[in-house]
Amino acid sequence: MTEKKKVGIYIFDQMTTMDAYGPLQFFAMVDEFETFTFSKTSEPLMSDAGVLLTPHYRFDNCPEIDVLLVPGGGNVLPQLKDQEVIDFLRKAGEKAEYVTSVCTGGLILAEAGLLDGHRAVTHWAYSELLDSYPNVTQVDERVCISGNRITGGGITAGIDFAISVIANILGEPSAHVIQLLFEYRPAPPFNSGGPETAPQFAVDAVRGKVAEIATDLWEYINSKERVA
Repeated sequence: MTEKKKVGIYIFDQMTTMDAYGPLQFFAMVDEFETFTFSKTSEPLMSDAGVLLTPHYRFDNCPEIDVLLVPGGGNVLPQLKDQEVIDFLRKAGEKAEYVTSVCTGGLILAEAGLLDGHRAVTHWAYSELLDSYPNVTQVDERVCISGNRITGGGITAGIDFAISVIANILGEPSAHVIQLLFEYRPAPPFNSGGPETAPQFAVDAVRGKVAEIATDLWEYINSKERVA
């Protein structure tokens, strides 16, 4: 590969830091990638972890994107309702070789129509919302590959997602090297990474947290007005 793939990561206010910067850390170590962030403006953005994030580019000077990555956040309703954001991502995605997301970034892609006709995944607690898009087939997978669409589940799935993206674009040998470089061999202390194995109190707590921070998102996506 002689020309580097331009990996553009969209960042926005109150996004989940790890959704974008977990994969970015992996991509930054790939010689064949040129990875950058972009946003609507050049203003610093506050992540949901209280960390200021500064985009490399804004919409009006963003380079062409070969691999589009859209991360998520607890409540992505402001992104779904911002027509300028949706239009820009749609146009960028239509030109990109790969269209990808992590966590609820899948909802943003779905809103832009970029997952139509594809299988896709999002954070398990938001899966019913992704299922509300009639042209998207919601699946229960850690990482879902559907043609040139690669979507990752919630937050930490972004690491598995990043390795999958590298494998798909550069081949499995490159992915093996990166995984070893990062010493990625997860051994969590508990088996609570998914609702099917976590204790019920944990599942209830997460569902309650999601309902608390994203009620308006659920109402918007499931509204009769929007569906019509």
